[in-house]
Amino acid sequence: MMQIPRNVYYTKEHLWLQKIGLYDFCVGISDFGQKEIGEIDLIELTTKSSLLKRGSIWGIVYGTNDTFHLITPFDCKIVEKNRNLHKHTAYVNTAPYSYWFAILTTKIETVSLLTFQDYTQLIQ
Repeated sequence: MMQIPRNVYYTKEHLWLQKIGLYDFCVGISDFGQKEIGEIDLIELTTKSSLLKRGSIWGIVYGTNDTFHLITPFDCKIVEKNRNLHKHTAYVNTAPYSYWFAILTTKIETVSLLTFQDYTQLIQ
């Protein structure tokens, strides 16, 4: 059964975002996204302090079925990368909402993101 938590936001590109401060979000791949790419082999992220424009690719997830580009949902800056991610990439397949990839900071309103209801409709 697919997990879709209600307490996070989503993007059409199958990322989840959890607000952790006024302008900061933890971000990872949704359960739907990780199931689409298969068993995750490798996750590559851009440099830590990158300034990114909306729609920029900031990383790549390599899986057994597909390769998944991480696309920014808004103008942002990567303020932290999960340093333990490369050690435990397979955990993303079993608990995708427990393993964040990076922390992004932005001044965007959450209105531009998908809610639980919006995302559920998108993937059905």
